[in-house]
Amino acid sequence: EQLKAALTSRGQDPDAGIALPETWERFADWCDEALVGRVVLAPVARSGIKKAVFADVGAAARCLLWLAGICRDRRMNGGGSLSNIPIEEGIENAPCGNDTFRFDFHGNRLEADWHVKSGGNSHDPVRCLRIYYSWDEMTQQIVIADMPAHRRTGAT
Repeated sequence: EQLKAALTSRGQDPDAGIALPETWERFADWCDEALVGRVVLAPVARSGIKKAVFADVGAAARCLLWLAGICRDRRMNGGGSLSNIPIEEGIENAPCGNDTFRFDFHGNRLEADWHVKSGGNSHDPVRCLRIYYSWDEMTQQIVIADMPAHRRTGAT
């Protein structure tokens, strides 16, 4: 955290040199290495990644970098609303609304009440990205509950 703060105070992006994964097979390991202590994948998210068909692995990785950086910093330090913030063209951060759900992670019960979304209302898993997540106050991490596709709910 101190190194990150020092780089940021100098106007440098601490994530600028991180190489993004090119395949879903490498994605979970990349997350474990590049985002350690900031973003963590819950078991259901790891399972979703193993069977992912979303076409743009790089976009999903950039979204996790946004969660590890801007989103986490706002959670820890304030700095404005996270609601309906564009992450990149066609992808935004938004509350889950009626799709909020609870999940267990490392002995804690968390609520996935936010998601990163693209693809409009499409449910085509090749072009529709959904990253459902929660803030874990105890560990100060973003916990990815499920990704990269829509969750099956009563509404779907």
